[in-house]
Amino acid sequence: MPAIPLVFRIKLNARKYSGHQEASMTVRSFKDLKLLLAFVVVFSMLSLPGSLSGGSYVPQIHLAAANTAPNQPWYPAGPSMDKIQYQIYTDSTAEITALQTGAVDIPDSPIPPSAVPQICGSQGFLCTAPVPFSGYFELEFHLDQNFWGCQMSFGNSACGVNIRQGMAHGLDKTAFINAELSGTGVAIDNPVPPSVNLVSPNPCGWDSAHAQSGSNCVVAAPGGTAYHLAMAAAGAGCTNTPSFTYTPGCGTPDFCAAADHFIAAGLATGKNPSTCVLTGVPSTVTSNSIHFFVRSDDVARLHMGDSYAQFICGLFTGAFSTGCGIGGSSTNIVVTDTGSITQFPGFTTSKTSVALTWWVYTAGFSNIQTFDASLYYIYNGKFVSGIPAIQPPNGPCSSESIPSFSASNYMYLCNPSYDSISNQMEFAPCLSAPGDPTPGSPNPTFSNCPSTSQLTATSASYQAQDLFGQNAFTIPVWTQTNQFAYLSNWQRVVVQNGDGFIPPGNTVAEFNAYNPNPAVGVAGTIRQGYSQSAVSVNPFIATTNHDLGLVDNIWDSPYRANPSQPGTSLEWMTVSTSQLPPSGLAYVPPTGTVATFRFSLRQDIFWQTGQKVTAWDLAFSYVALKATGASLGSGLAPITGMKVISPSQVDVNVNQVGLFTKLYVGSTIVFPGRIWSSCGASTWDAGANNQNFAAANAALTPCIGPNVSSSGVVLPTASAVDTAKIQPSYDPLAAGTLVGSGPWVCVGPPVGTACATSPGIQAPAGGSYFLQRYGLGTIPGATLNTYFRSSGNLALWAWSGDTGNFPNDFLEFSIASSCFGRMPVPTGCARWSMGIGNPTGSSGSPAPIGLTQMSIIQRFVGVNWVAPYDWRMSPPQNIAIFPPVLYEGSISLNPSTVTGCTIPFNSGGGYDC
Repeated sequence: MPAIPLVFRIKLNARKYSGHQEASMTVRSFKDLKLLLAFVVVFSMLSLPGSLSGGSYVPQIHLAAANTAPNQPWYPAGPSMDKIQYQIYTDSTAEITALQTGAVDIPDSPIPPSAVPQICGSQGFLCTAPVPFSGYFELEFHLDQNFWGCQMSFGNSACGVNIRQGMAHGLDKTAFINAELSGTGVAIDNPVPPSVNLVSPNPCGWDSAHAQSGSNCVVAAPGGTAYHLAMAAAGAGCTNTPSFTYTPGCGTPDFCAAADHFIAAGLATGKNPSTCVLTGVPSTVTSNSIHFFVRSDDVARLHMGDSYAQFICGLFTGAFSTGCGIGGSSTNIVVTDTGSITQFPGFTTSKTSVALTWWVYTAGFSNIQTFDASLYYIYNGKFVSGIPAIQPPNGPCSSESIPSFSASNYMYLCNPSYDSISNQMEFAPCLSAPGDPTPGSPNPTFSNCPSTSQLTATSASYQAQDLFGQNAFTIPVWTQTNQFAYLSNWQRVVVQNGDGFIPPGNTVAEFNAYNPNPAVGVAGTIRQGYSQSAVSVNPFIATTNHDLGLVDNIWDSPYRANPSQPGTSLEWMTVSTSQLPPSGLAYVPPTGTVATFRFSLRQDIFWQTGQKVTAWDLAFSYVALKATGASLGSGLAPITGMKVISPSQVDVNVNQVGLFTKLYVGSTIVFPGRIWSSCGASTWDAGANNQNFAAANAALTPCIGPNVSSSGVVLPTASAVDTAKIQPSYDPLAAGTLVGSGPWVCVGPPVGTACATSPGIQAPAGGSYFLQRYGLGTIPGATLNTYFRSSGNLALWAWSGDTGNFPNDFLEFSIASSCFGRMPVPTGCARWSMGIGNPTGSSGSPAPIGLTQMSIIQRFVGVNWVAPYDWRMSPPQNIAIFPPVLYEGSISLNPSTVTGCTIPFNSGGGYDC
């Protein structure tokens, strides 16, 4: 492992000398020289030598007398367990059955409402409080497909709007929720979950042919109001009636309204006067049948899809069936295909053409923690696979869209008006102002941000939702309140606020969960249930929640969300982030740059193969994801350039800044350039290990991207990524490149491969993925060859006394250096003579302070473990009280408040003595 570079030392020394008079520098020169030499020695150390054996104290676990899971605080360190096994099931039903037999510890599926009494009434399980879901379910359309002879034209054709508005009448959402979810869901008309707390529009004027009225026709109308004229009824006069009580039958108001829209779309010339079944259906309809892709791995979505398909078949044929045709055919109107998420073809887009692989899909989204997560990052035209044939002057899709294999806007929604208003929403300078839409009023009013001509985000988001609903680009149906369960012998199973245990929200549960002796399963192992296999963990292809659950455990990002308040984040890989105006830069940024985020990385982060994580890796990752249009790079849309300032500091130039721009940019994953760059590992490593920064930067810049400004800024218009590795068929697990800096390792051997029961990532039901804690086999806090946010490393940080306040931390180092090698240890340095950083010392027998102790203190100078918060004085929401009891596999790390300091740490004393 390479030595810690001296760049940071030079910065510290320069800062110490600044602002002092010449005379005072001369008087202090000898002391400063001693301190400088101490820094030089410390930074040359590769790891923390010495026998740092942990204590073996394990507190007794008391099983809850009741079956309600406690509200667990979260811990910003881990993993606590040694290994994790992801067990793949066919669907959520099979997974919950496995939980009930004790075959899985923590499932990722919520408990079906019908199973709550049985599971939550058993002492073998702990059930969480109800969790309002930060996601939603909807009916989606491929908006450049041909529907029965009508070209959707990226959502812009009049016939397409009529088809979608007609289909929007096809399901009574409130009745659906009562029937399928036992009332635990909430009907929605906008693609934003209620948990986001956004003001929704009055939908009563959306229907172009059937305007609505009534008490619900107000701003912030209840969900289920849009395109809904009456309660669903079975109807009469047709061959049969719908299979579902929430499907409007023949002759009912919504059935007839849909017929009117289909006639207006040119799909028929008339309708039966009593039943409203369509008549005069032209041959263009039967020669352009459509397919419903209905998810079979979720019962509610299966029934939703079947209900809509039956509704359409009822309109065309008078018979309610999930597939249908006319003129002797049973398939020339609707074909229903069922399958799991891994079988849906729509997530893979094309870089050369519009991928016409589907028509209608029963979709769902999770982790929608901010309103722009869906309204902007899913549906804005910037995020389609932007081939020239669909961009101006050839088509309506944004000129900023990029060809991609994993476009987040896989529906191909490209409406210039919607793009404009959602862009105003995304980059609004303020959230709200007096005059914004008021809930309960029949008509909205709008407001600009103070002293600007720009709409507030609240006003712009209202208009974006309103335009979305008028065009019925999708049909949002419901969100729900989930309840989760896990085996009752586990502790610290943290529930993410919004997603619960649904990936990637469950990564915090996997990070913190602890059980010193699982009653069943493999010792030291979490058996994590996965209701579906991952589709891809290639960072250029990954899109599904199970993909991201694995991705987030292998690769880290500069920021990590607070699981109890996911709209906020912690500096994770970074020490700090500064936002600078163009005038604050020492170079000329790319044209259009309005601000720059300067990320300062921690200097103790290493890839799981041993190499140091650098600013070049971050720059490479961001340029590669942006230039390839990868779904995981959507948050990088405003980036104009990347400039590496030092091995641990990089500038991210952006052309717009909104309320959540910094959050999304900083939440993007970082992966190793040595593996993914076309330069290859040897060239990359030679550059990264060169102590001459100018030479290193000159060598690595072309390995990041080919387009570089005269100021040395890498432009994200092209990337030096190995193009073979961005293909949908490239599987990092099979190729042995599943290597990151995150908490869990695909251990192989070699690292990055051989951690699944199948050769690739798409493990079949019954298969598993196997990961282990990064640092397994090492003594807590004894080496840098471990996860930089491990429990042992948190204990070391607490022991060091560093807080992230630079003057204080530097003073602490100065005090410790004055006690270097002195015996007896001076009183002012007693804290560093025991604890995890000096494990043989105790309050009665202090150990001398040597290079190991100085290296630990120096390592954390300027590091605030929970930045931008203060863990002691103003902590993040629901974090554990400082200093916490920590676990690292079989070893317990106790603070002095639990075990005291009278015995050495390696005999069970406190880590922070």
